[in-house]
Amino acid sequence: MSNGLKVLFAALLVCFNGLVHAGQRWFQLELMVFQQQSPTTELFTQTETETGSINRYARVSAGNKTLQGTYNRLRRARGYHPFFYRSWRVPVASGSVGLPINVSGHNVDLNGWIKIQRGNLLHVIADLEYSPAEAEGVIYRINEKRRVLLNEVHYLDHPKFGAVVKVSPVN
Repeated sequence: MSNGLKVLFAALLVCFNGLVHAGQRWFQLELMVFQQQSPTTELFTQTETETGSINRYARVSAGNKTLQGTYNRLRRARGYHPFFYRSWRVPVASGSVGLPINVSGHNVDLNGWIKIQRGNLLHVIADLEYSPAEAEGVIYRINEKRRVLLNEVHYLDHPKFGAVVKVSPVN
């Protein structure tokens, strides 16, 4: 390959790479998960995981925790036990669904993922499974897609556990 073709090829690669990242924007995604004691007559029979296998997770960096006050209130409130709180910064391209963020905790029975969908509207998609020791092998699941507004706090509900989610832009 001649030097001229090599230079042209390198320039095309740089331009293509720039186009790929042109619509990319960074978001901070906060997730807080808690156990709750809600009275329910629902019977839960899931005993095997139903979250699909994920081949590739998003590369994330640590984000700021702006919901610490909410976490502290839940910790003091009767009937709630927060056990997971993380904040991540993740890029999402315009008109696409970001890669899932791995959600699992050391010493807690929480597994799953959460991701951001960015189109005309912003959505959070979560698939979380929680299996506390006292549930004797039963797995509780939140599988939800929720439209969100930036900097707004959203609550994903299940009778046995819940999640608080907040998406913020990163400047």
